[in-house]
Amino acid sequence: MPSAKFRILFTLFAVGFGANVATPLFLIYEDRLGLSTWTLTALFAIYPIGLAPALVFSGPASDVLGRRVVIVPGVVLSGVASLVMLFGGSTVSMLYLGRFLLGVVSGIVFVVGSAWTQEVGSSNPMLTTRQIAAVMFASFGAGPLIAGVAGQWSSAPLVIPYLIHLVLVMLGMWLIRGAPETVTRNSTRKIRPNLGMPRGTGRDFSLVIAPTAFGVFGMPSLVFGLFPVLLKPAMPGIAVLISGVLGFVVTWSTFPAQTLVGRIGPYRGAPLALACGATGTTLGAIAFATDTWGVVFASAVLMGSASGFAMTSGLRFVDIICLPEDRGALTGSFYAVAYVGMMNPLLVSTVNKAVDSFVPILAGIAVVTALGSCWLFGAGARLRQRHGALSSS
Repeated sequence: MPSAKFRILFTLFAVGFGANVATPLFLIYEDRLGLSTWTLTALFAIYPIGLAPALVFSGPASDVLGRRVVIVPGVVLSGVASLVMLFGGSTVSMLYLGRFLLGVVSGIVFVVGSAWTQEVGSSNPMLTTRQIAAVMFASFGAGPLIAGVAGQWSSAPLVIPYLIHLVLVMLGMWLIRGAPETVTRNSTRKIRPNLGMPRGTGRDFSLVIAPTAFGVFGMPSLVFGLFPVLLKPAMPGIAVLISGVLGFVVTWSTFPAQTLVGRIGPYRGAPLALACGATGTTLGAIAFATDTWGVVFASAVLMGSASGFAMTSGLRFVDIICLPEDRGALTGSFYAVAYVGMMNPLLVSTVNKAVDSFVPILAGIAVVTALGSCWLFGAGARLRQRHGALSSS
């Protein structure tokens, strides 16, 4: 019989697969619907807009009502979102709706599923944190890779990836039914927006956890949502495939970083996340400036490493400072900041309308990210002193 942890992690994988499966297909939608660069990045950015309200409410709701009763509707909605993308791909408005729903889904399932997995795997919290990050990133990479291959060689590139996702969702629904509930329903406690921060930890969250969280998706979103669009003219005939492979490279590059955080701890892992992100952004700017699309693969490795360092370090920080009754809420706050980073491609495209040059914008992001890395070295050390031995691993 599958273990409780496997049941929840597989469900996370199924939903995560659908979250990014459409990103390489944006290039096909661009050709068929005549979409602009700004519209493509907006399609990418509508995802975190749908995610925000779900993050605010799903964690606190699951802390009160229980994990299963909140996560199951999210898994169902994941399948509905793929159906919208499958049957509504001929209109931009339906693509926006599908991406918005996928954001809502992710906000529910990733937050509640992460908290639930931590509870069933509480005997080894660092290992469980790494497993959550590994499964989520594996799903983020598998979706784009399948879509990229389908886009290059399949006769139905806008059908097959979504059908695969629907099969995974059905398996996840079957498995999640057998996972044990870890929260006792509390009828006296109200469901309300709750950041989940224990008294006196707001500064820790703002100065350490939030910058770390931004690195989770702020860096790889440039590889998923911007670099393939900018470099499409330099990749005639293979742009969709390369976009999918880049997504795979980004996400699978997270695994060595996650393993390394297990050895060096989150206080070194968090600054390394932003350092890798700054270097990867610089390489992306060089690739665009020189029309050398091969350089983006090096950028993808660094951006994936940044994301792996940030996710594992950030979730460990959450585990260190949270109270058990507010774990879902604080996990939601972490993901809320993480997903703000997915607005990066839209931000760059919007600023480009005024600057009319992507290179200086990317250079500016690299500089700010490098400064953030330096900041985390000092701020993280102070956080470690305040939380003592618990925070050393």
